[in-house]
Parts: sequence; C-alpha cells; structure tokens
Amino acid sequence: MYILLLVFQLKTHAFLLEDDNDEKPNISFWAAIIGLVSVTVLVSIFSEYLVSSIDGFVEGSDISKTFVGLIILPIVGNGVEHITAVTVARKDKMDLALGIAVGSCAQIALFVMPVVVIIGWMCDINMNLNYPSYEIEIYILAILISMTSTSSGTTNWLGGALLIVTYIMLAVGFYFEDVEDF
Repeated sequence: MYILLLVFQLKTHAFLLEDDNDEKPNISFWAAIIGLVSVTVLVSIFSEYLVSSIDGFVEGSDISKTFVGLIILPIVGNGVEHITAVTVARKDKMDLALGIAVGSCAQIALFVMPVVVIIGWMCDINMNLNYPSYEIEIYILAILISMTSTSSGTTNWLGGALLIVTYIMLAVGFYFEDVEDF
C-alpha cells in the first residue's frame, strides 16, 4: 500500500501536488544527495544513542516506556519534520504541509511497522501489533478528529487548537495509563 501511495503521489497524480511557483534549487543535485546521506548517517548514530538511553531514563523517572515511545520520541525524532511543515505552512503551502504530516503517518503505518514485525519474526524476536484496547480506541479517536479538522480543505486557529488539545489529552492519557505486559 505504501508503494501504491508513492506511485500515486509521484507518478499518476503528481499534478495534484504541483506548485505554481517555479522555485529554483539553491544547491546542486549531488550536493543535496551528499548532504542527505551524511545527515542520514548522523541521525542513525544519534538515534542509536537515544534509543539505548530509554531504559535508563524510564528506570530513573516515573514515566512509562509507552509514554516515552508514543509521546516523547515522536516529538524529538520528528523535530525537523515538524519545523519543515510549519515553515511551508507559513509560506501558504498548506498542501505540502499536510502532505508532510500525512505522508509520515502513512509511511510509519503502511511501511515501517509491517517491516519491523517481519524482521522481528525473521530474527526470532516476538514482535506483534497486539495493542491494548485503550490504545486502539485512542488512535481511532485521534484519526477521526484529524480527519474532521482537515477534510474541508480550510481551517483556522480553532481547528489547530483542537488538534493540539487532542495531542495533550493523548499525552495525559498515556502518562497515567496502567501499562500491562502481554
């Protein structure tokens, strides 16, 4: 499904995402590729340090791994993505800003999670998508609120506030969740 989404966005319906402005890139193609590869290597090294420090952080604080994994890590790990989305939104390119957010969610849900489960199975590590019912209900609620606030194609500050308050409610719920081992 993720591959089909990429084909849709990049090939068959690329015209939906085209911008009328003919902006020229400030750097060459190869400079961009070298920069991308360099930053990817650095991010993977720093991510390893971040993930390896989670156990110590959880033991030293009164915060669950669920809260760290669902609230703190996405904010820290996707900081650049959030800044990019806000930057393009401020330039009145809301389609691109929404595409960044939705594309990231689709990439995680349709590509990363299934690949992680399959690799876990191949390495004989018990990986599954068996989420507690509370988390499933919260995810569905968040999806419905996000869909409702973005479906009209226009929004205002109240819609943004609704999304932020929803995120805060999720954070509070996961902070106080009684974590059970499966």
